[in-house]
Amino acid sequence: MRWGTLVQVADHTAVPQPWGSSLGPLARLLETLGLDLSGSENLAPLVRPAPAVPAFTVILRTQGLRPRTLREALQSLAAQTWTSFDAIVAVHAAAEVAADVEADVAAAAAAAAAPADWRVLPVGEGGSRSRPLNAGVEAADGDYVTFLDDDDLAEPNWLAVFARAAADAPGQIIRARTAWQPWRTDGTAEPRTPAGPVDHITPAGFDQLAHFSRCETAICSLALPRHAFDSFGLRFDEQLTVYEDWDLLVRAALVLGVHCVDEVTTLYRRSDGANSLTAADPMVWNRNRAMVIEKLSRQPFVLDGLNARRLAEEHFEYGGGPSKRLDTIPTRDMLAALPQRLRNRLLKTLRERRTGA
Repeated sequence: MRWGTLVQVADHTAVPQPWGSSLGPLARLLETLGLDLSGSENLAPLVRPAPAVPAFTVILRTQGLRPRTLREALQSLAAQTWTSFDAIVAVHAAAEVAADVEADVAAAAAAAAAPADWRVLPVGEGGSRSRPLNAGVEAADGDYVTFLDDDDLAEPNWLAVFARAAADAPGQIIRARTAWQPWRTDGTAEPRTPAGPVDHITPAGFDQLAHFSRCETAICSLALPRHAFDSFGLRFDEQLTVYEDWDLLVRAALVLGVHCVDEVTTLYRRSDGANSLTAADPMVWNRNRAMVIEKLSRQPFVLDGLNARRLAEEHFEYGGGPSKRLDTIPTRDMLAALPQRLRNRLLKTLRERRTGA
């Protein structure tokens, strides 16, 4: 066992902790306050080491509308090099559709084109996109929960990358990278042919501040500790019709922290139709985004200290609101690109308006 940081407890005895220094921001804060995290039933999940051979539950979300790409997703799971996992196919559709999906999965498994350990979870109709995800989480019994939609593809190293990283990230969310590719649906509900090269690789690191504004992480990029869902009451928000994955990630990351692995492990097929972007109009996206931001504004949170300089450079005014100072980097760069005479006239005008001259 690897021993790392020493935590000072009440009697000032140095107690070696087995999790080393790779902790999420909340765990590090509590550690600096001298709390014995492993001795607390409520706090232990923040630092709980992964088993030597972590087991995963893959929640594969489907509405039964894309049988061909569902089979391809199942086949990508059958090709995983890490075999300690089970798959829950959460069918968000009527009972007869779930029965058809179960027959298809059984046939694929018999042909070794699906995971050996699988089950179909009928979720029924109604509710938002969060409903099958929450149902899958409730039924999951792996050490980690991972997610795949029926039009996504997992690389053979997907779960192996998560398993390798788990040893270095006690209690944290594990994040890999996802590649994006445009696909044509050819008038069907599922991607049929590629419409361009594989690119749009998601960023290698997790930027918490950037994620307050937008999502830079696909749901298939994540593995979350199963016990954290119950210990900290984490669930997908069923009030949201889109952005459910972004909402859960930003909330969970503030509690657990995120450990990143710079490896591409999944392919997100961005189809030209029959996807969440085409199913919801811009107003729906804006309304759901506002709901996510409002929820964040109602809770306190801990940020990694590395973000302190970035926040300071935003030049916030006392009392709230962004600064109108001209020495921010983007403004300086813009002014530097102007001809000298125009720049001088602009600066003079701005100074006069600022002073009321």
